[in-house]
Amino acid sequence: MHPARRIARALKTGIAGLFAVATLYLLVCAFPKPVFAYRSTYQNYQMWSDQPIPGEITDVLDDVTRRLRTSSLHDREMPVEIFFCNEPWRLWLYGRAFNARMGGVADVWLTRQVFIRASDIPANRILPPGPRPIADAAQRPLSYFIAHEITHSDVSRAFGRTVMLRYPQWLLEGYADYVGKGGDFDFEDNRARFMAGAWELDRDRSGLYREYHLKVAYLLDKKGWTLQQVFANPPDEHELDARLRVNP
Repeated sequence: MHPARRIARALKTGIAGLFAVATLYLLVCAFPKPVFAYRSTYQNYQMWSDQPIPGEITDVLDDVTRRLRTSSLHDREMPVEIFFCNEPWRLWLYGRAFNARMGGVADVWLTRQVFIRASDIPANRILPPGPRPIADAAQRPLSYFIAHEITHSDVSRAFGRTVMLRYPQWLLEGYADYVGKGGDFDFEDNRARFMAGAWELDRDRSGLYREYHLKVAYLLDKKGWTLQQVFANPPDEHELDARLRVNP
């Protein structure tokens, strides 16, 4: 066989193999329920886990509901599917990011399911991925992470499945933090910290979303924009930074 034909055949076989693997992965991700042995239902929340789900989950979900009242998008009648991934490989696989260190993730592309890392449900907290405690743990219990990820799904439902491609991160993560915190956010204190260059108000240094939350809260609570107006015309982030650094 001519070398060029052998190369073409090998390429065709390789592409077909990659396509088959990608298709299999998408099918596995789209139907995770069979590999989670435990299930529970409470109100509109449907839960799956790889470990038994403690009864205290109802208290956690009541707090999730309280936090979601902050959102103008959330529909309490809409079923919410939550998966607790106590084994790291599950979050790595179903989180679509091939990363098991995140607190949670929402599949905004296909199923709008929510995946949460290993958690201490009775204590309403997620377990850190390493030896260090979770940053801002007092303001970010397990119920925060669940509400945060549900908000990503709600945004996807309201503005389209490709939101992650079409809108800036400060808006997507800032609004999820805004809802997830459920009003537990001191705007003036955080603004002062932002102006002073505090690490916790620097997303790149801290990994927290408080900087983004501040920007969303400024538009919604201080300037009186509706969420639809913010998504229709998101301001430039540098412009927002400048506005926040001067007196109103």
